Amino acid sequence: MLCQLLIDIKFRHLPVALAMLAFALIWVSNPQSSDGANTAPDPVVVQELSAPSGFAAADPDPDTAFREEDAGISAFLRVGAKSSGSSDPRLDVNAIVNELTTVPEDPAVRSQGKLIELGLNFGIVELPMFAAVINAAPVENVTVYFDDEGWIVAYLPHDRPAAALWKHGSAAGASASDPQADRHLERNLLALAVNEVMTAQDTGSRKVDSSDVTYYDWTCPACDAMALFTSVSRGGTQDEIKFVVPHTISLVQPSAAVVITEPIETGGNATASVSVDGAVIVSADADHPLNTKSFHLRRDVESTSLHRVAIGGPSDNVAVGAIMLLYDRP
Repeated sequence: MLCQLLIDIKFRHLPVALAMLAFALIWVSNPQSSDGANTAPDPVVVQELSAPSGFAAADPDPDTAFREEDAGISAFLRVGAKSSGSSDPRLDVNAIVNELTTVPEDPAVRSQGKLIELGLNFGIVELPMFAAVINAAPVENVTVYFDDEGWIVAYLPHDRPAAALWKHGSAAGASASDPQADRHLERNLLALAVNEVMTAQDTGSRKVDSSDVTYYDWTCPACDAMALFTSVSRGGTQDEIKFVVPHTISLVQPSAAVVITEPIETGGNATASVSVDGAVIVSADADHPLNTKSFHLRRDVESTSLHRVAIGGPSDNVAVGAIMLLYDRP
């Protein structure tokens, strides 16, 4: 099913695809951007959200190990048996705890983890993950649960915005001049945290990325899809992107993040912000170069709505903003 909406960029009609997971986002550049060119609109990749099937530790029982009441947006996978029909533990819980709670040899991803709980067959560790490739890197705490049945779940606290899973600069080859802002869901903090558990179990294990894990929001079971998209402001230019929410979608949980990508003087007056439909949603400054926040998307649920996102940054620096939408597909 297709519908069309008039976007006031050179009076062109831009298609909004409702066929692909019943949702699409339109990405356009502001005509006032530094290069003065419009980019072609591309659908943003949509990730499915679904509960972990067969995850007994998450049953609604106060005596179970997994703390579902503490979890927000999460990523999970289950490691397979070591051999067909094997009853051996799929994960070495004690070895993983020991590895995660020591100072890592490569401190590019995280710092030393903190043990939250250790049971007979499971472990829970809080990992301080570096949330952006900037100096000095801000930290976002991600909790990882793992057990000998092979389950690994990485999650943000229930009161953290979903956009906090975004890691600026995580895309391969990203730099301040070419941040590749549309690819940061590929190696987000939750996928990276799952990978930390995997490599703690076996340093030779393959890298985990976003396509290897399944996502689920424990605070909003009705949300079954999510999309993340970003844009860049260079040299103070207010870059704008636009997205459309079809009227067939009634439940949307939005959040935003913004980061100043290059070192700035502590205590200075440099600021960056993300505005949605003319209202500032989240801002960053010299003391807090990365910030995230949930917000309410004002829209008439009876109509398809167009929303404008403006990214503003310091005149001598680069700012990157991200919007995360969790929603219930019709």
